[in-house]
Amino acid sequence: MKLTACPKCHAQYDVEGVTGTFPCPCGSEVSATPPKARDAEVRRCSACGALVGDSERSCSYCGADVARAAERSGPVCPECYARNPERARHCVACGLAFAPQPARTRVEALLCPVCPERPNLAARQIGGMWLDECPSCLGLWAPGDVMDRLVEHIRERRGAGASATAPDRERRAPWQDRVAYRRCPECGATMLRKNFGRRSGVILDWCGSHGTWLDAHEMEDVAAFVLAGGLERGAHAAGDRGDWAQPADPARMVAMVAAERILAEERARSSEAARSFEREFDRKLSKGWRSIGDLLADLWKR
Repeated sequence: MKLTACPKCHAQYDVEGVTGTFPCPCGSEVSATPPKARDAEVRRCSACGALVGDSERSCSYCGADVARAAERSGPVCPECYARNPERARHCVACGLAFAPQPARTRVEALLCPVCPERPNLAARQIGGMWLDECPSCLGLWAPGDVMDRLVEHIRERRGAGASATAPDRERRAPWQDRVAYRRCPECGATMLRKNFGRRSGVILDWCGSHGTWLDAHEMEDVAAFVLAGGLERGAHAAGDRGDWAQPADPARMVAMVAAERILAEERARSSEAARSFEREFDRKLSKGWRSIGDLLADLWKR
């Protein structure tokens, strides 16, 4: 991971494999060259950002081992430029949380995958992350793993006691009464429909290579579900992210989409066959089946 930050809005980007400069949605140009690293005194836990003492070997807040030796391949803090250990989630010098998002190297606007008129998506910042919003249907496109990071941020708020003050609220996003497969705004491939957390009832559209699409108000419903402890029951309590984190393997994603479409088509055929039988039953009944024997005899002929 190679970190850099926008000089204006301080949004963080992972610039691994990116060269030159790229535009930030706030309007600034961001350099893809990470800042020059400096060695700094370890004052923070690299896992949670809590203060640690000079002699502490483990964090008194989260229990993680205190990393004392920075690695040359580790991320450089984009704010204080301190060198950090590999896989650090917080800067060991200033405690800044590392929450990079994909660098946006494309210049053409993304189009809404829902609205028939296909309006351009506009940049919007949520929780320090840049997303794209449709001005017509208010749907949101979360690129890369931005959705995962937002959910992690909400989980941290719940751990800090935010759920105690979260008011009860009803679902805001409308129920989807029919299956509709959306196409990824980035690559145009069919996205996978997934019930967030298995039982939230919030159906998100996932592209394993590029991001997540949320219809209007689905982000609020996801936040309410997480704050209410929806991810802290069952497998989620053990830290399993499989039910809500974006799939990382694009090939597996394609296979899952294909399998789901086959199942949906089979369900549609079964439903149509049932409706056809009901229509035939009503027609025969109107013609005068006199007994159950007439029904069985007719079915036997089939």
